[in-house]
Amino acid sequence: MASVRQLLVISSLVIACILVGMLAMGTSLMERRLDAQLQTDGENAAATLALLVSAQPGAEARVRVLEAAFQQGRFADLDLAPDDPAAPAFQSRRTAHSTGDAPDWFTALVDIQPHQASRQVAGVGALRLTLDPGPARDALWAHVSQWTWLALGLAAFWALFVVALMARVRRELAASAAADAPEIKIKRTEPVEDAELMDDVRERVAPTMDEQMARIERLEIELNRDPVTGLANRSYFLNELKRMLRDDSRQGAVSGYVLLVRSRDMTRLQNQTSRQELDDWLRLLGRRIIELLNENQQARALPARLTGSDFVVLFPVGGGPEVMRPVQRLRALLETLRVKLDSHNLSRWAFALTDYTVQCTPKEVLTRLDQALMCAESAGHEEIEFLSYADHEDGELLMGEASWRTLITQALDHDRLSLDVRRVQYEGDDVPERYEAALVLQEDEPNQPRMSGFLFMPAAARLGLSPACDLRALCLALNWLGEHDGVLVIRMSIASVLDPQYLEEIRQICRNADAQLLHRLAVELDAYGLSRHHEAFRAFAQGAIEAGLHVGLRGLDQQPDALRQIHEIDFTYVKLGGAFVRELLASPGGVQMMVAVTETAIGMGMRVYIDDADDPATRQMVIEYGALPRIA
Repeated sequence: MASVRQLLVISSLVIACILVGMLAMGTSLMERRLDAQLQTDGENAAATLALLVSAQPGAEARVRVLEAAFQQGRFADLDLAPDDPAAPAFQSRRTAHSTGDAPDWFTALVDIQPHQASRQVAGVGALRLTLDPGPARDALWAHVSQWTWLALGLAAFWALFVVALMARVRRELAASAAADAPEIKIKRTEPVEDAELMDDVRERVAPTMDEQMARIERLEIELNRDPVTGLANRSYFLNELKRMLRDDSRQGAVSGYVLLVRSRDMTRLQNQTSRQELDDWLRLLGRRIIELLNENQQARALPARLTGSDFVVLFPVGGGPEVMRPVQRLRALLETLRVKLDSHNLSRWAFALTDYTVQCTPKEVLTRLDQALMCAESAGHEEIEFLSYADHEDGELLMGEASWRTLITQALDHDRLSLDVRRVQYEGDDVPERYEAALVLQEDEPNQPRMSGFLFMPAAARLGLSPACDLRALCLALNWLGEHDGVLVIRMSIASVLDPQYLEEIRQICRNADAQLLHRLAVELDAYGLSRHHEAFRAFAQGAIEAGLHVGLRGLDQQPDALRQIHEIDFTYVKLGGAFVRELLASPGGVQMMVAVTETAIGMGMRVYIDDADDPATRQMVIEYGALPRIA
């Protein structure tokens, strides 16, 4: 009894030390994080205000902007020292910091101090500001309070458990009376009985080693299977991916592909449907995926459920367009399994694809998938975003190059490239009929689905065939405009923009085209080119505008650095993703950045389009800022 008591006392002390240590460590980490976030928010706010101030025409307008920003209550002090002594200065400071939920003794203990941020605005003066640290201290106090109550609750539960355990031990010891141990009788057996016993044991252990291994494999599959969908679970998928990356038989070659699929409305489905209905839909989803992949045995695909809303398919063999066929079929299958939401819209999917080699790590593969998925969710389309290993490593196509080159070259020679044209509407847009086109490729086999440009254009770019594909898309767009009304938008890749001969070929086509058709054609370019290849991008965009084309900019939310150069090109419009806008509007500093983006673009005559802004509150806010959210 004394030993049990000592063990419980030691266990209680260890648990207490762990709880106190976790509370102290969590508080310290949260404090450093909030302090760093406060400093970062200050720098972001300074940069945003500097941009707004520089965009104002006069000193009085700059003062009004600063006064409006200071009235938001986020700043402890804000002042502008103009370079011109005759210009009016601006200086505002709060005499006392905001009082929040944190007590005074806690405020004195924490080390969250106000950080001053400053910017030199060219031609205006020096801008300095300090954010109020009160909200950060309140957030830290709320964090400490929650964890303290949690620790007290755990301590109370442990105390009740110890009391109940001690009472049970006392009852058991009292019930077991001290009695003499019963006599143990040992019966000796004859050799014949021993032989019969051994034969009986052999009969009971009849299964062979192979049968035991098969049983172990079946049990492993059952243990690593998602109970709802019947697909493999996350652990099994990661183990298989690690095993593929350890395969040295194809050193340096593309070993396979990984497709990530996300149900973007899983949370809404969980809220609007019952658990049984959702499980039935997930079971149907898993069964249909397995049936489809079983029809393509040569792909040796492994489907798995990565998280509640994420599904992944591992293609461990193959390269080139052969792997894209089951990928396209899988995407078409998932389109048929969309569910109607409360908003009367169908649920949405997001697709991300990447390749891997034995030189990759699982972390790198999952990181590329996450980046591609972010692009897919903010791009405003439902195509598959392909982010290749070679895109990150500046490598070349190592496997499937011949098949890719043959496929794309034959498609160019035999006119198997076409446009997938879809109508796009934005709320409040003055363009009555707006269409966006994506290049698609029809393979030689008629039963194969059309391959999206999002899948074959990365390979075309690395093979030097993207200019020819984009030129074909331009010609197809002009032909379409000759038969239809409205405005048509086509995309052009950055690889084509960087080709020195590409702009001259664009000019030649435009010189031979009808000016009225050119006026209804817009070329959409990625902001990555403006940010990373500024001079070549600007030269191409200005040349295309001089040739009579309109130029739009997409992906500005993925490349915020490009905001500093958009004034150098007369863009017709810029595009932002809905997820990026929702993140901006969730914080005061983000709101200022959103205001800066919209006012800068609209002030230069550009439209600001917002894709994928389905939240009513977000739509209302972006409309108030002058942006145009997508309707369909």
